[in-house]
Amino acid sequence: FFFFFFFFKQKTAYEISACLVGSEMCIRDSPKTPFHNFNQAQVTRYSTMAQNYLLPSILNKDITMKGFLVFLLIHSALSKFPLNFQFGASTAAFQIEGAWLKDNKSLSVWDNLAHSGVVGDGTVPDIGDNSYNLYSEDIALMKEYGIKNYRMSIAWTRIVPRGTANSAVNQLGIDHYRKQFKDLLAAGITPYVTLYHNDMPSNLVIEGYGYRDPDFTRDFLYYAETCFKHFGDLVKYWFTFNEPWVLAVLEEYTPEEIHTVPYEVGHALLVTHAHTVRLYRQKYQALQKGKIGWVVNTEMFLPKNPSSPEDVAAAQRGLAFQLDWFCEPLFTGDYPKILKEIVKDRLKEFTAEEKEMLKGSLDFFALNHYFTFLAEPDRRTGEGYYSDRNLKTSFDPSWKLTDCNWSIVPEAFYELLMYVHRKWLAGTDLEFIIAENGAAIKEDSIDSVKLDRQRIEYLQGYIGAVGRAIENGVNLTKYFIWSLLDNFEWGSGFSKRFGIVRVEYGKNPKRIPKASLKWYAALIKGFTH
Repeated sequence: FFFFFFFFKQKTAYEISACLVGSEMCIRDSPKTPFHNFNQAQVTRYSTMAQNYLLPSILNKDITMKGFLVFLLIHSALSKFPLNFQFGASTAAFQIEGAWLKDNKSLSVWDNLAHSGVVGDGTVPDIGDNSYNLYSEDIALMKEYGIKNYRMSIAWTRIVPRGTANSAVNQLGIDHYRKQFKDLLAAGITPYVTLYHNDMPSNLVIEGYGYRDPDFTRDFLYYAETCFKHFGDLVKYWFTFNEPWVLAVLEEYTPEEIHTVPYEVGHALLVTHAHTVRLYRQKYQALQKGKIGWVVNTEMFLPKNPSSPEDVAAAQRGLAFQLDWFCEPLFTGDYPKILKEIVKDRLKEFTAEEKEMLKGSLDFFALNHYFTFLAEPDRRTGEGYYSDRNLKTSFDPSWKLTDCNWSIVPEAFYELLMYVHRKWLAGTDLEFIIAENGAAIKEDSIDSVKLDRQRIEYLQGYIGAVGRAIENGVNLTKYFIWSLLDNFEWGSGFSKRFGIVRVEYGKNPKRIPKASLKWYAALIKGFTH
């Protein structure tokens, strides 16, 4: 790095650029650089990234010495990635599609919630990004910037508007998504499809009990099988549910409901997932050659005082009551021991058939992660989910925060990846996918997108943590950024911007690439030879 510091300081931008154009020779043949012991694949990667990222930056005079060194550091971490590692971007139907009543779509629970005034900024997602009508623009952006993997969701309300088994299938919804999948594939982009991302048909809540309804599994299987039948020739990665912990816990429960309902919902989701995987494997997988799993989420929990056994135990409970709850049954067929000991008879038992269905009901392990907590005991009294986990959370004052007031701690992300690997994946051939990771960054104006430094720094740290985990034996194969587009962020409305593409909202939403998209594209190009 000192070599490059003096080299950069003493040469003109054009001389540096000339060297970088021939950077493969420069890197390979100079024993004085930090790269002299790289193999040919690593040399080629550095050469590609230098030409695609550093050369344009230097010629445009928008790279600083600090930026140059940051480039070297992050791409040094990338040398740990296998050459077949895949990068992508994630979205979800309700958050980007708009077109809330088009083509016979029914209302979802979130349509009703948004129109009831619960959204913090007072907005509704009726138009939003309008991706239902403008998805071709999204595909064109991804193709232009080299994003070849796209995680999206199907709206249940567009496929089976009533939501119930044996009710009418909406052909307009089928035709729309088939065309979208075909257009993605024609552009060289692989679709990764979530069946359920928070948009239950409201009819299932108005006329039933949602996830806890005795017919919920039957209704979901009908919808899922409709998707397998109509899209399985085009879709090779399926996710049943996104973030079951959120679905089970982050609801407005009464003091009485919080005792049992989160566990009942979690149980229903686990059983329904297992039935869906069995259905796909028995009837469709052999012919369609696809894979199926679901997406869990968790924060990382670190003991506030690492020397305190109580704080260490609190951090362990944090993971057990968020992550292990929805992972352990998929590997062992039963709940984690600590949940059974604490929750006792409020935790339903799986039948022998359900245990067999649950074990191994994933073809990959997919994880969403955003931030980290410090953990200590809460010492609440009474029963209920929050009392059960007995956890008080906080942030270290030194941690930076995103616009959602979520902590930025990439080293804790690394620890989480190692935790998952050691607990469930070591010794298996399951691929490990990061299905969502990203940051909400405040943007006061369109000009903010020109630099987008905070988001780029976040991504550098967290993608670097992925590289470090790979170096230590974790079989991570794919990373999806959240999100391709600014979007409707549930209770926060459109006030939080997670996208690497800015959306100017209105009757005709406009997409504006951010500097983070260009950075991400340069990163991806380093894996293209």
